[in-house]
Amino acid sequence: MSNNDEISIGSEGIRLKGEIVEDLRKPMRRAASTADSILRLFDNVIGLPVDAISSFLEPFREQYKEGYKKIPHNRRIEPSFRIGCSILKNVAYSAEEPEIQRLFAQLLISSSDSDLADKVHPGYASVINELTTLDAKVLKGFISKNENTYAIDEAAYVQRSLSNLLRLGLLTWKQRDHNQKELERFVGKRHYSAPKRIEDTNRVVVDLINDVQKLKNNIIQDNVAFNKRQELSLTSFGQDFLSVALNSTV
Repeated sequence: MSNNDEISIGSEGIRLKGEIVEDLRKPMRRAASTADSILRLFDNVIGLPVDAISSFLEPFREQYKEGYKKIPHNRRIEPSFRIGCSILKNVAYSAEEPEIQRLFAQLLISSSDSDLADKVHPGYASVINELTTLDAKVLKGFISKNENTYAIDEAAYVQRSLSNLLRLGLLTWKQRDHNQKELERFVGKRHYSAPKRIEDTNRVVVDLINDVQKLKNNIIQDNVAFNKRQELSLTSFGQDFLSVALNSTV
């Protein structure tokens, strides 16, 4: 067989000595052993200008390098070809959004860690590409369970962010039971007992009547706004996304 027959590229893929090459990661391991070489490897494939990474994508490049150093040596792997190229291609659009660049960097770090690589879905890079900085902030709120971390001028946009996160499949609506704090706010904390003195009877009766009327009003309002029994929750897709794009567990 001549040298020209050793490697050929056709509609079915790359053939090496007549066999289809299924996985390019083995030769990649010999070429990519550091954070810089991994970035160069995928940069060469997608054709992203070198000055774009060094100048416009500095937060991405620096966070990836720092994160890669923290991965134990025995867990360092080259990201899959598909995911690495997808990340480099999509991060190019976030030159003006350092927070979004950091999400891409963490995703690439997770893809370089053998303990996390299997959790990295090929679609996560395009998901990040469709997030705004506020979307990312809203999403992080589901880690801390704090939904009141937004500035006043951001509040008007939070609903839009939630709609986008629902559209991307990161959040969903689910039914839930009232917690103890909500129940106490709903029915009150007061406990009644029979008055020990006859002169206390009128006061107890008045308090009881007032509380019963308040409870009736709350029942009516709760039935009118039944959707208040629902809450937004992370999907399993969203939980896995947070674990590899924000390195956080919920």
